[in-house]
Amino acid sequence: MNKLNIAHLPLLVAAVAGLSTIAWLTNTYVPNGYTIGAFFFVLFLTAATLAFSLTDSKRRASLVAGGVVGFMLLRLLELREPIYLVLLLASLLSLEVYLRKR
Repeated sequence: MNKLNIAHLPLLVAAVAGLSTIAWLTNTYVPNGYTIGAFFFVLFLTAATLAFSLTDSKRRASLVAGGVVGFMLLRLLELREPIYLVLLLASLLSLEVYLRKR
């Protein structure tokens, strides 16, 4: 198992700061168009920095962050049936295979 590189420490600090920003946004503001957009933007950046610090791959980090944002969008739209999660995972897996071959 790979040990965490000390160069990834600023990314982990940014991810923790992003998580605290998400908590602050959800506890401070009423959900409307602007705060939901800011929430998903901060969520994408936080998930991308955390995934990049763990995987060292920009492609996988962006796919993981997109998957997290996609899952939260499904929850926001109240699409909670398991088939939507299966379709999201299948689309992320197919994107991974497609981008790996390029």
